[in-house]
Amino acid sequence: MENTKTLRKSRRVAIDCRLEFIGEDDVDGAAEVLDLSCTGCMAKSDSTMQPGLRMKVSLFLSDGHEWPVRVEEAVVRWARGGEFGMEFLVMRPPQLQRIQQFVIKTRPLG
Repeated sequence: MENTKTLRKSRRVAIDCRLEFIGEDDVDGAAEVLDLSCTGCMAKSDSTMQPGLRMKVSLFLSDGHEWPVRVEEAVVRWARGGEFGMEFLVMRPPQLQRIQQFVIKTRPLG
């Protein structure tokens, strides 16, 4: 178990927020975010996610803003059952700063 923690690139926080995505091949849907870091998130969805799927993402953080954080490009890295992990590849600096500030203010996992 210790090894997975050392492999992580950045601090993760437990979170409960909605994520909407639009992917390749007209894949679109919503998911519930379980944890979040500046480089990606783990989420749960009724949609079947395939590793390698690239998508645009809107994250509805509970940080006082009415509009979501937009990730221009994200990729699904793994999927098990309804859960999947995604890495954020491209986003504008103000969007990244919102995630960073949210993560800093939230208690980290483990």
